Amino acid sequence: MINLEPRPPRRQTLDYHISLTLPDEILAIIRVSWYKDGRADLVNEVVLMEDDEEGLAAFAHVVGTSMTQGANVSVRSAHPPEALGIYP
Repeated sequence: MINLEPRPPRRQTLDYHISLTLPDEILAIIRVSWYKDGRADLVNEVVLMEDDEEGLAAFAHVVGTSMTQGANVSVRSAHPPEALGIYP
């Protein structure tokens, strides 16, 4: 039997973990989980090594674009979220 009831909308998440054990040269590790039909379909991981304006711009682009397109995003960085432009 096929269940034809619609699934409730999936709640997007943005997780942020402060990890003091990351090497100094890493700005952030970003894991992006893409979903299809309510199930995880693809996971991408980006390691940003630039701790300057270019790195911050790349961080904003990856996180912002991924969230806008419906993905879940998990960030690991030694920096507090406010330093990378994320505010509660």
